[in-house]
Amino acid sequence: MKIKIIEKKNDETKQEMASMTRNGKTFNKHPGKENCWIYHGRMPISSCWIFIHDNSIQIENVIVINPENRHSGHGRKMISDIRLAFPDIEIWVDTWNCTRPFWEKMQEMKYIDNIANDYSWPCINTTCKACHPERNFPRRSVFE
Repeated sequence: MKIKIIEKKNDETKQEMASMTRNGKTFNKHPGKENCWIYHGRMPISSCWIFIHDNSIQIENVIVINPENRHSGHGRKMISDIRLAFPDIEIWVDTWNCTRPFWEKMQEMKYIDNIANDYSWPCINTTCKACHPERNFPRRSVFE
């Protein structure tokens, strides 16, 4: 694993940021989380975080930013990039109920090795009807 320090200029300050390149894919060190790297290779459409453990990679915070770009293969391409960057390392995820079908496809395609949680896990987005089917919409106003 090759890690280098690159300098980036922000308006008035100069920051040092660690960057790691693996098989042509570049990951930037997360400024506030240990062993966490951000994959911006598909920006501005999508990005995600990877956590490097002893013998495995955990993928988190996968997002295709614009909802209009979702269900178009952008997430799959990003996850395949990560597999290409780490071909011989176990890659795993935890899933929300609403994202499980996506991750099951990624596992079938051999882009990830494991879905760690085999139980129901509703997402924190309380407007997600897949995870919170009993939620009444719209929600009551705080002024009522």
